[in-house]
Amino acid sequence: MTTDDVRRPPPEIAVDEQDVDESPVDRVVSFPTLTSEALQGTAGWIVESVVPHSEAHPAAVLATLLARFGVVVGREPHVRADNRTHPTRVCPLIVGKTSTGAKGTSAGVVDALFDAAEFADPGGVPKVGGLSSGEGLIDLVRDGTGDDPDAKTFDEGVVDKRVYIEEPEFAGTLSVMERNGSILPRVLREAWDGGVLRTLTRGSPLTATGAHIVIVGHATPGELKARLTDAQLAGGTMNRFLPIASRRTKLCPDGGNIPENIVGEVAGVLAERAALGWKVGEVKRTAAADELWRAQYGHVRRERPDGAVAKFLSRAVPQVLRLSLAYALLDGHHEVDEPHLRAALALWEYASASAEWLFGTEPDSGEQDRLVEFIAAAGAAGRSKTEVANGHFAKNRKAAEIDAILRPLIEDGRIRQEVTPRQRGRPSTRYFTTDRRN
Repeated sequence: MTTDDVRRPPPEIAVDEQDVDESPVDRVVSFPTLTSEALQGTAGWIVESVVPHSEAHPAAVLATLLARFGVVVGREPHVRADNRTHPTRVCPLIVGKTSTGAKGTSAGVVDALFDAAEFADPGGVPKVGGLSSGEGLIDLVRDGTGDDPDAKTFDEGVVDKRVYIEEPEFAGTLSVMERNGSILPRVLREAWDGGVLRTLTRGSPLTATGAHIVIVGHATPGELKARLTDAQLAGGTMNRFLPIASRRTKLCPDGGNIPENIVGEVAGVLAERAALGWKVGEVKRTAAADELWRAQYGHVRRERPDGAVAKFLSRAVPQVLRLSLAYALLDGHHEVDEPHLRAALALWEYASASAEWLFGTEPDSGEQDRLVEFIAAAGAAGRSKTEVANGHFAKNRKAAEIDAILRPLIEDGRIRQEVTPRQRGRPSTRYFTTDRRN
C-alpha cells in the first residue's frame, strides 16, 4: 500500500434492497484518512521520504516527528492566545492494535532521524521512558536548591529543562494516574500548560520552572477504552493529548530500514531548522493565515455531542495553534503562514476522526476474521451477500448487522466488493478477499 492508498476515501457498500432492514445497530466508525494537506512543506517531505521504506503509518510518523522537533526547539518559540503562551509542546497518543498498529515502528523511524542529527548547542534531546509518578517527572526538570555547594541540602538542579518521554505502555500510565494520592494527572496538565511544577508532600519539596516536556504515548484501542475513566476525561488530562490512529500500511520483509542517504539528508535539515528555531521568540500569523483562521475558527470550536469524543477534543484551539507553529518552525519560518495553518487543521481533523474511531463501536475482530476466512474459501468466485447471510451467519443476522461487519473490512482493504449491473432487477453484489493483510 502506498501513501496515496492511505489517503484514498473508502468505497461505499452497495446494499441489495431485499436485504435492507431498519433495525438499529451499533455505529461503526471507519479508520481515519490522512489528507494530503497535512503533509505540507518540510514535515510532509520528511514523512513522504521515509514512509515508503517502513511499515509505519504516515500519520503516526508525522505526529511523532512534530512532537520531537517541538521539544528540541524548546519553549522560547511560541504563539499567544487567550493571554497564554503556547510553544511547540504537542503530545501525541498513538493508538493501534497490538500486532498491526505499527506504533513502535513509527517511533523507530523518528528515532533514526533524530539520532543521526548533529544538533548545535543546546543540542538534541534524548528519549526517556518510565512515566511512573508525578514526583519523578518533576525530578527530571527540578530547580536547584541552596547556595552552598558543600551543604548537604545543595542541589544544582537540572539546567536543560527539555524532556522527551516515550511511553510505550500508556495504559499503565493511566493506571498510575488512578492510584490514590497520585499527583501525576495534575503534573501532566501543568507540564502541558507550561506552569510551575511542584510537590509539597515530601521532606524536601521539589519545584520546577521553565520545563518543556513532551510525551508520546502508545496504546491499543481496547486497553485505552478499558483503562480510561470518566474522571480522567472530565478532569482535562486527556485533552492535552492528541489522539492519532495508527496501523501497518504494508509488509517490509527486508527489515523496513530507511536508506542511509535519506536519513542523512533529513537529519541535516532537522539540525538546520532547529538552529533557526532556537533564535525565535513570539511567532505571529501572516495576513493569509489570519484570514484562514477566522474562517475556520468556528468549525474548530464547534460544539460536539456530549461524550468521550467531546471531552478528548475539548482543547482544539491550542492544539491547532501549537501544530501550526511546529509546521512553521520545521519549514524554517518565523511566521505561521496559511499552508502551516492549513496543515495543522488537516492533522487536527485526523485526530478528531481518530477519537471518533476510537470510541465508535467496532465489530469483534475474531468475528471479522472468521468472515474473511469464509469469503476466502470461495477463491476467485467470491461470495454473494446471500451466501454470507445464509452460509456463514446461518440466517441469524439482520442485513444491517451484516453490513456493520462488512463495512470496516472493505474500508480497511481486507475484502473488496464488486457490483455487477443486471438487465433486469437489482445489481449483483459479491465479496472477495484481497492480497493485503492487516
